[in-house]
Amino acid sequence: MTDLITPILAASLPLSMPILFASVGEVYAERAGILNLGIEGIMGLSAFVSLWVTYSTGSYLYGLLAAIVAAGLMGLLYSYASVRIGTNQLITGLLIYTLSLGIADFSYRRLTSVSFPLIQPLPPISIPGLSDLPVVGPVLFHQNVMVYASLAVAIVMGAVLYRTTWGLKIRAVGENPEASDAAGINVNMVRQLCVLFGAMMAGVGGASLTLGYLGLYNSGGLLVAGRGWIALVVVIFSRWSPYRAVAGSWVFGLGYSIAATSIGSGLVAGAAQGTEYFLLMIPYVFALAFVFVFHRGTKPPSSLTVPYKRK
Repeated sequence: MTDLITPILAASLPLSMPILFASVGEVYAERAGILNLGIEGIMGLSAFVSLWVTYSTGSYLYGLLAAIVAAGLMGLLYSYASVRIGTNQLITGLLIYTLSLGIADFSYRRLTSVSFPLIQPLPPISIPGLSDLPVVGPVLFHQNVMVYASLAVAIVMGAVLYRTTWGLKIRAVGENPEASDAAGINVNMVRQLCVLFGAMMAGVGGASLTLGYLGLYNSGGLLVAGRGWIALVVVIFSRWSPYRAVAGSWVFGLGYSIAATSIGSGLVAGAAQGTEYFLLMIPYVFALAFVFVFHRGTKPPSSLTVPYKRK
């Protein structure tokens, strides 16, 4: 069992990477007062788009950019409905979720009748002098570029949120849009930009699943496997902080890693029938436990899900 500790820890970072990208983006959207329940579907659509474009062009960069564009279009649609028109954010988010996954799965079925897209995931980068360290080396210093990018994005976006004027405006809009408007802040523009950014970050999260980990696509619901919903839990657990989202995402990545590594290593081969399904439940058990434990003392932005109409 001890031989599995290092592989489990090493795999936990790539598995937390999509959740971290999506949760950092959602922190910004919710800090501005908009809840986007569509990020699970946006991640599925972006995962498909990134895989197909990378497979067709041979360029991981093009695949990533295409995923960001696809997610951005969904973000624009959602922001127009929820911010500009003021529709119910919960219902509109679920519609975006269904629409995104529907487009992805339909396109995948049509395109795979011609060819089956499959790519090699991005290779890990070994940091000289550090990757050879016992345990810590393969866990922290032998990962692909998107894992390092996810950590960097969380740190940078945390600094922007808490240490810049723009971050102050975002927080003000989410807490008191009326006072922000009176102070000369364009509330709806800030909200639209944050929703767009959140959707694009969910797109990067979906792309990281295919480009940085799996190298293939299945039905969007099976591929993303609830990571978008878990990202919403991470936002609450992190108390709307990109910094804390790193820890929250890693906990769930660890849950996925325990399940995947245990099943892949054959550890449960001789166990009772159905044990592998119990292991696959671990991330969702974590999510349920977090909701029960951390629901107290968590105060969301005061204007979350409340449309703003200038008087």
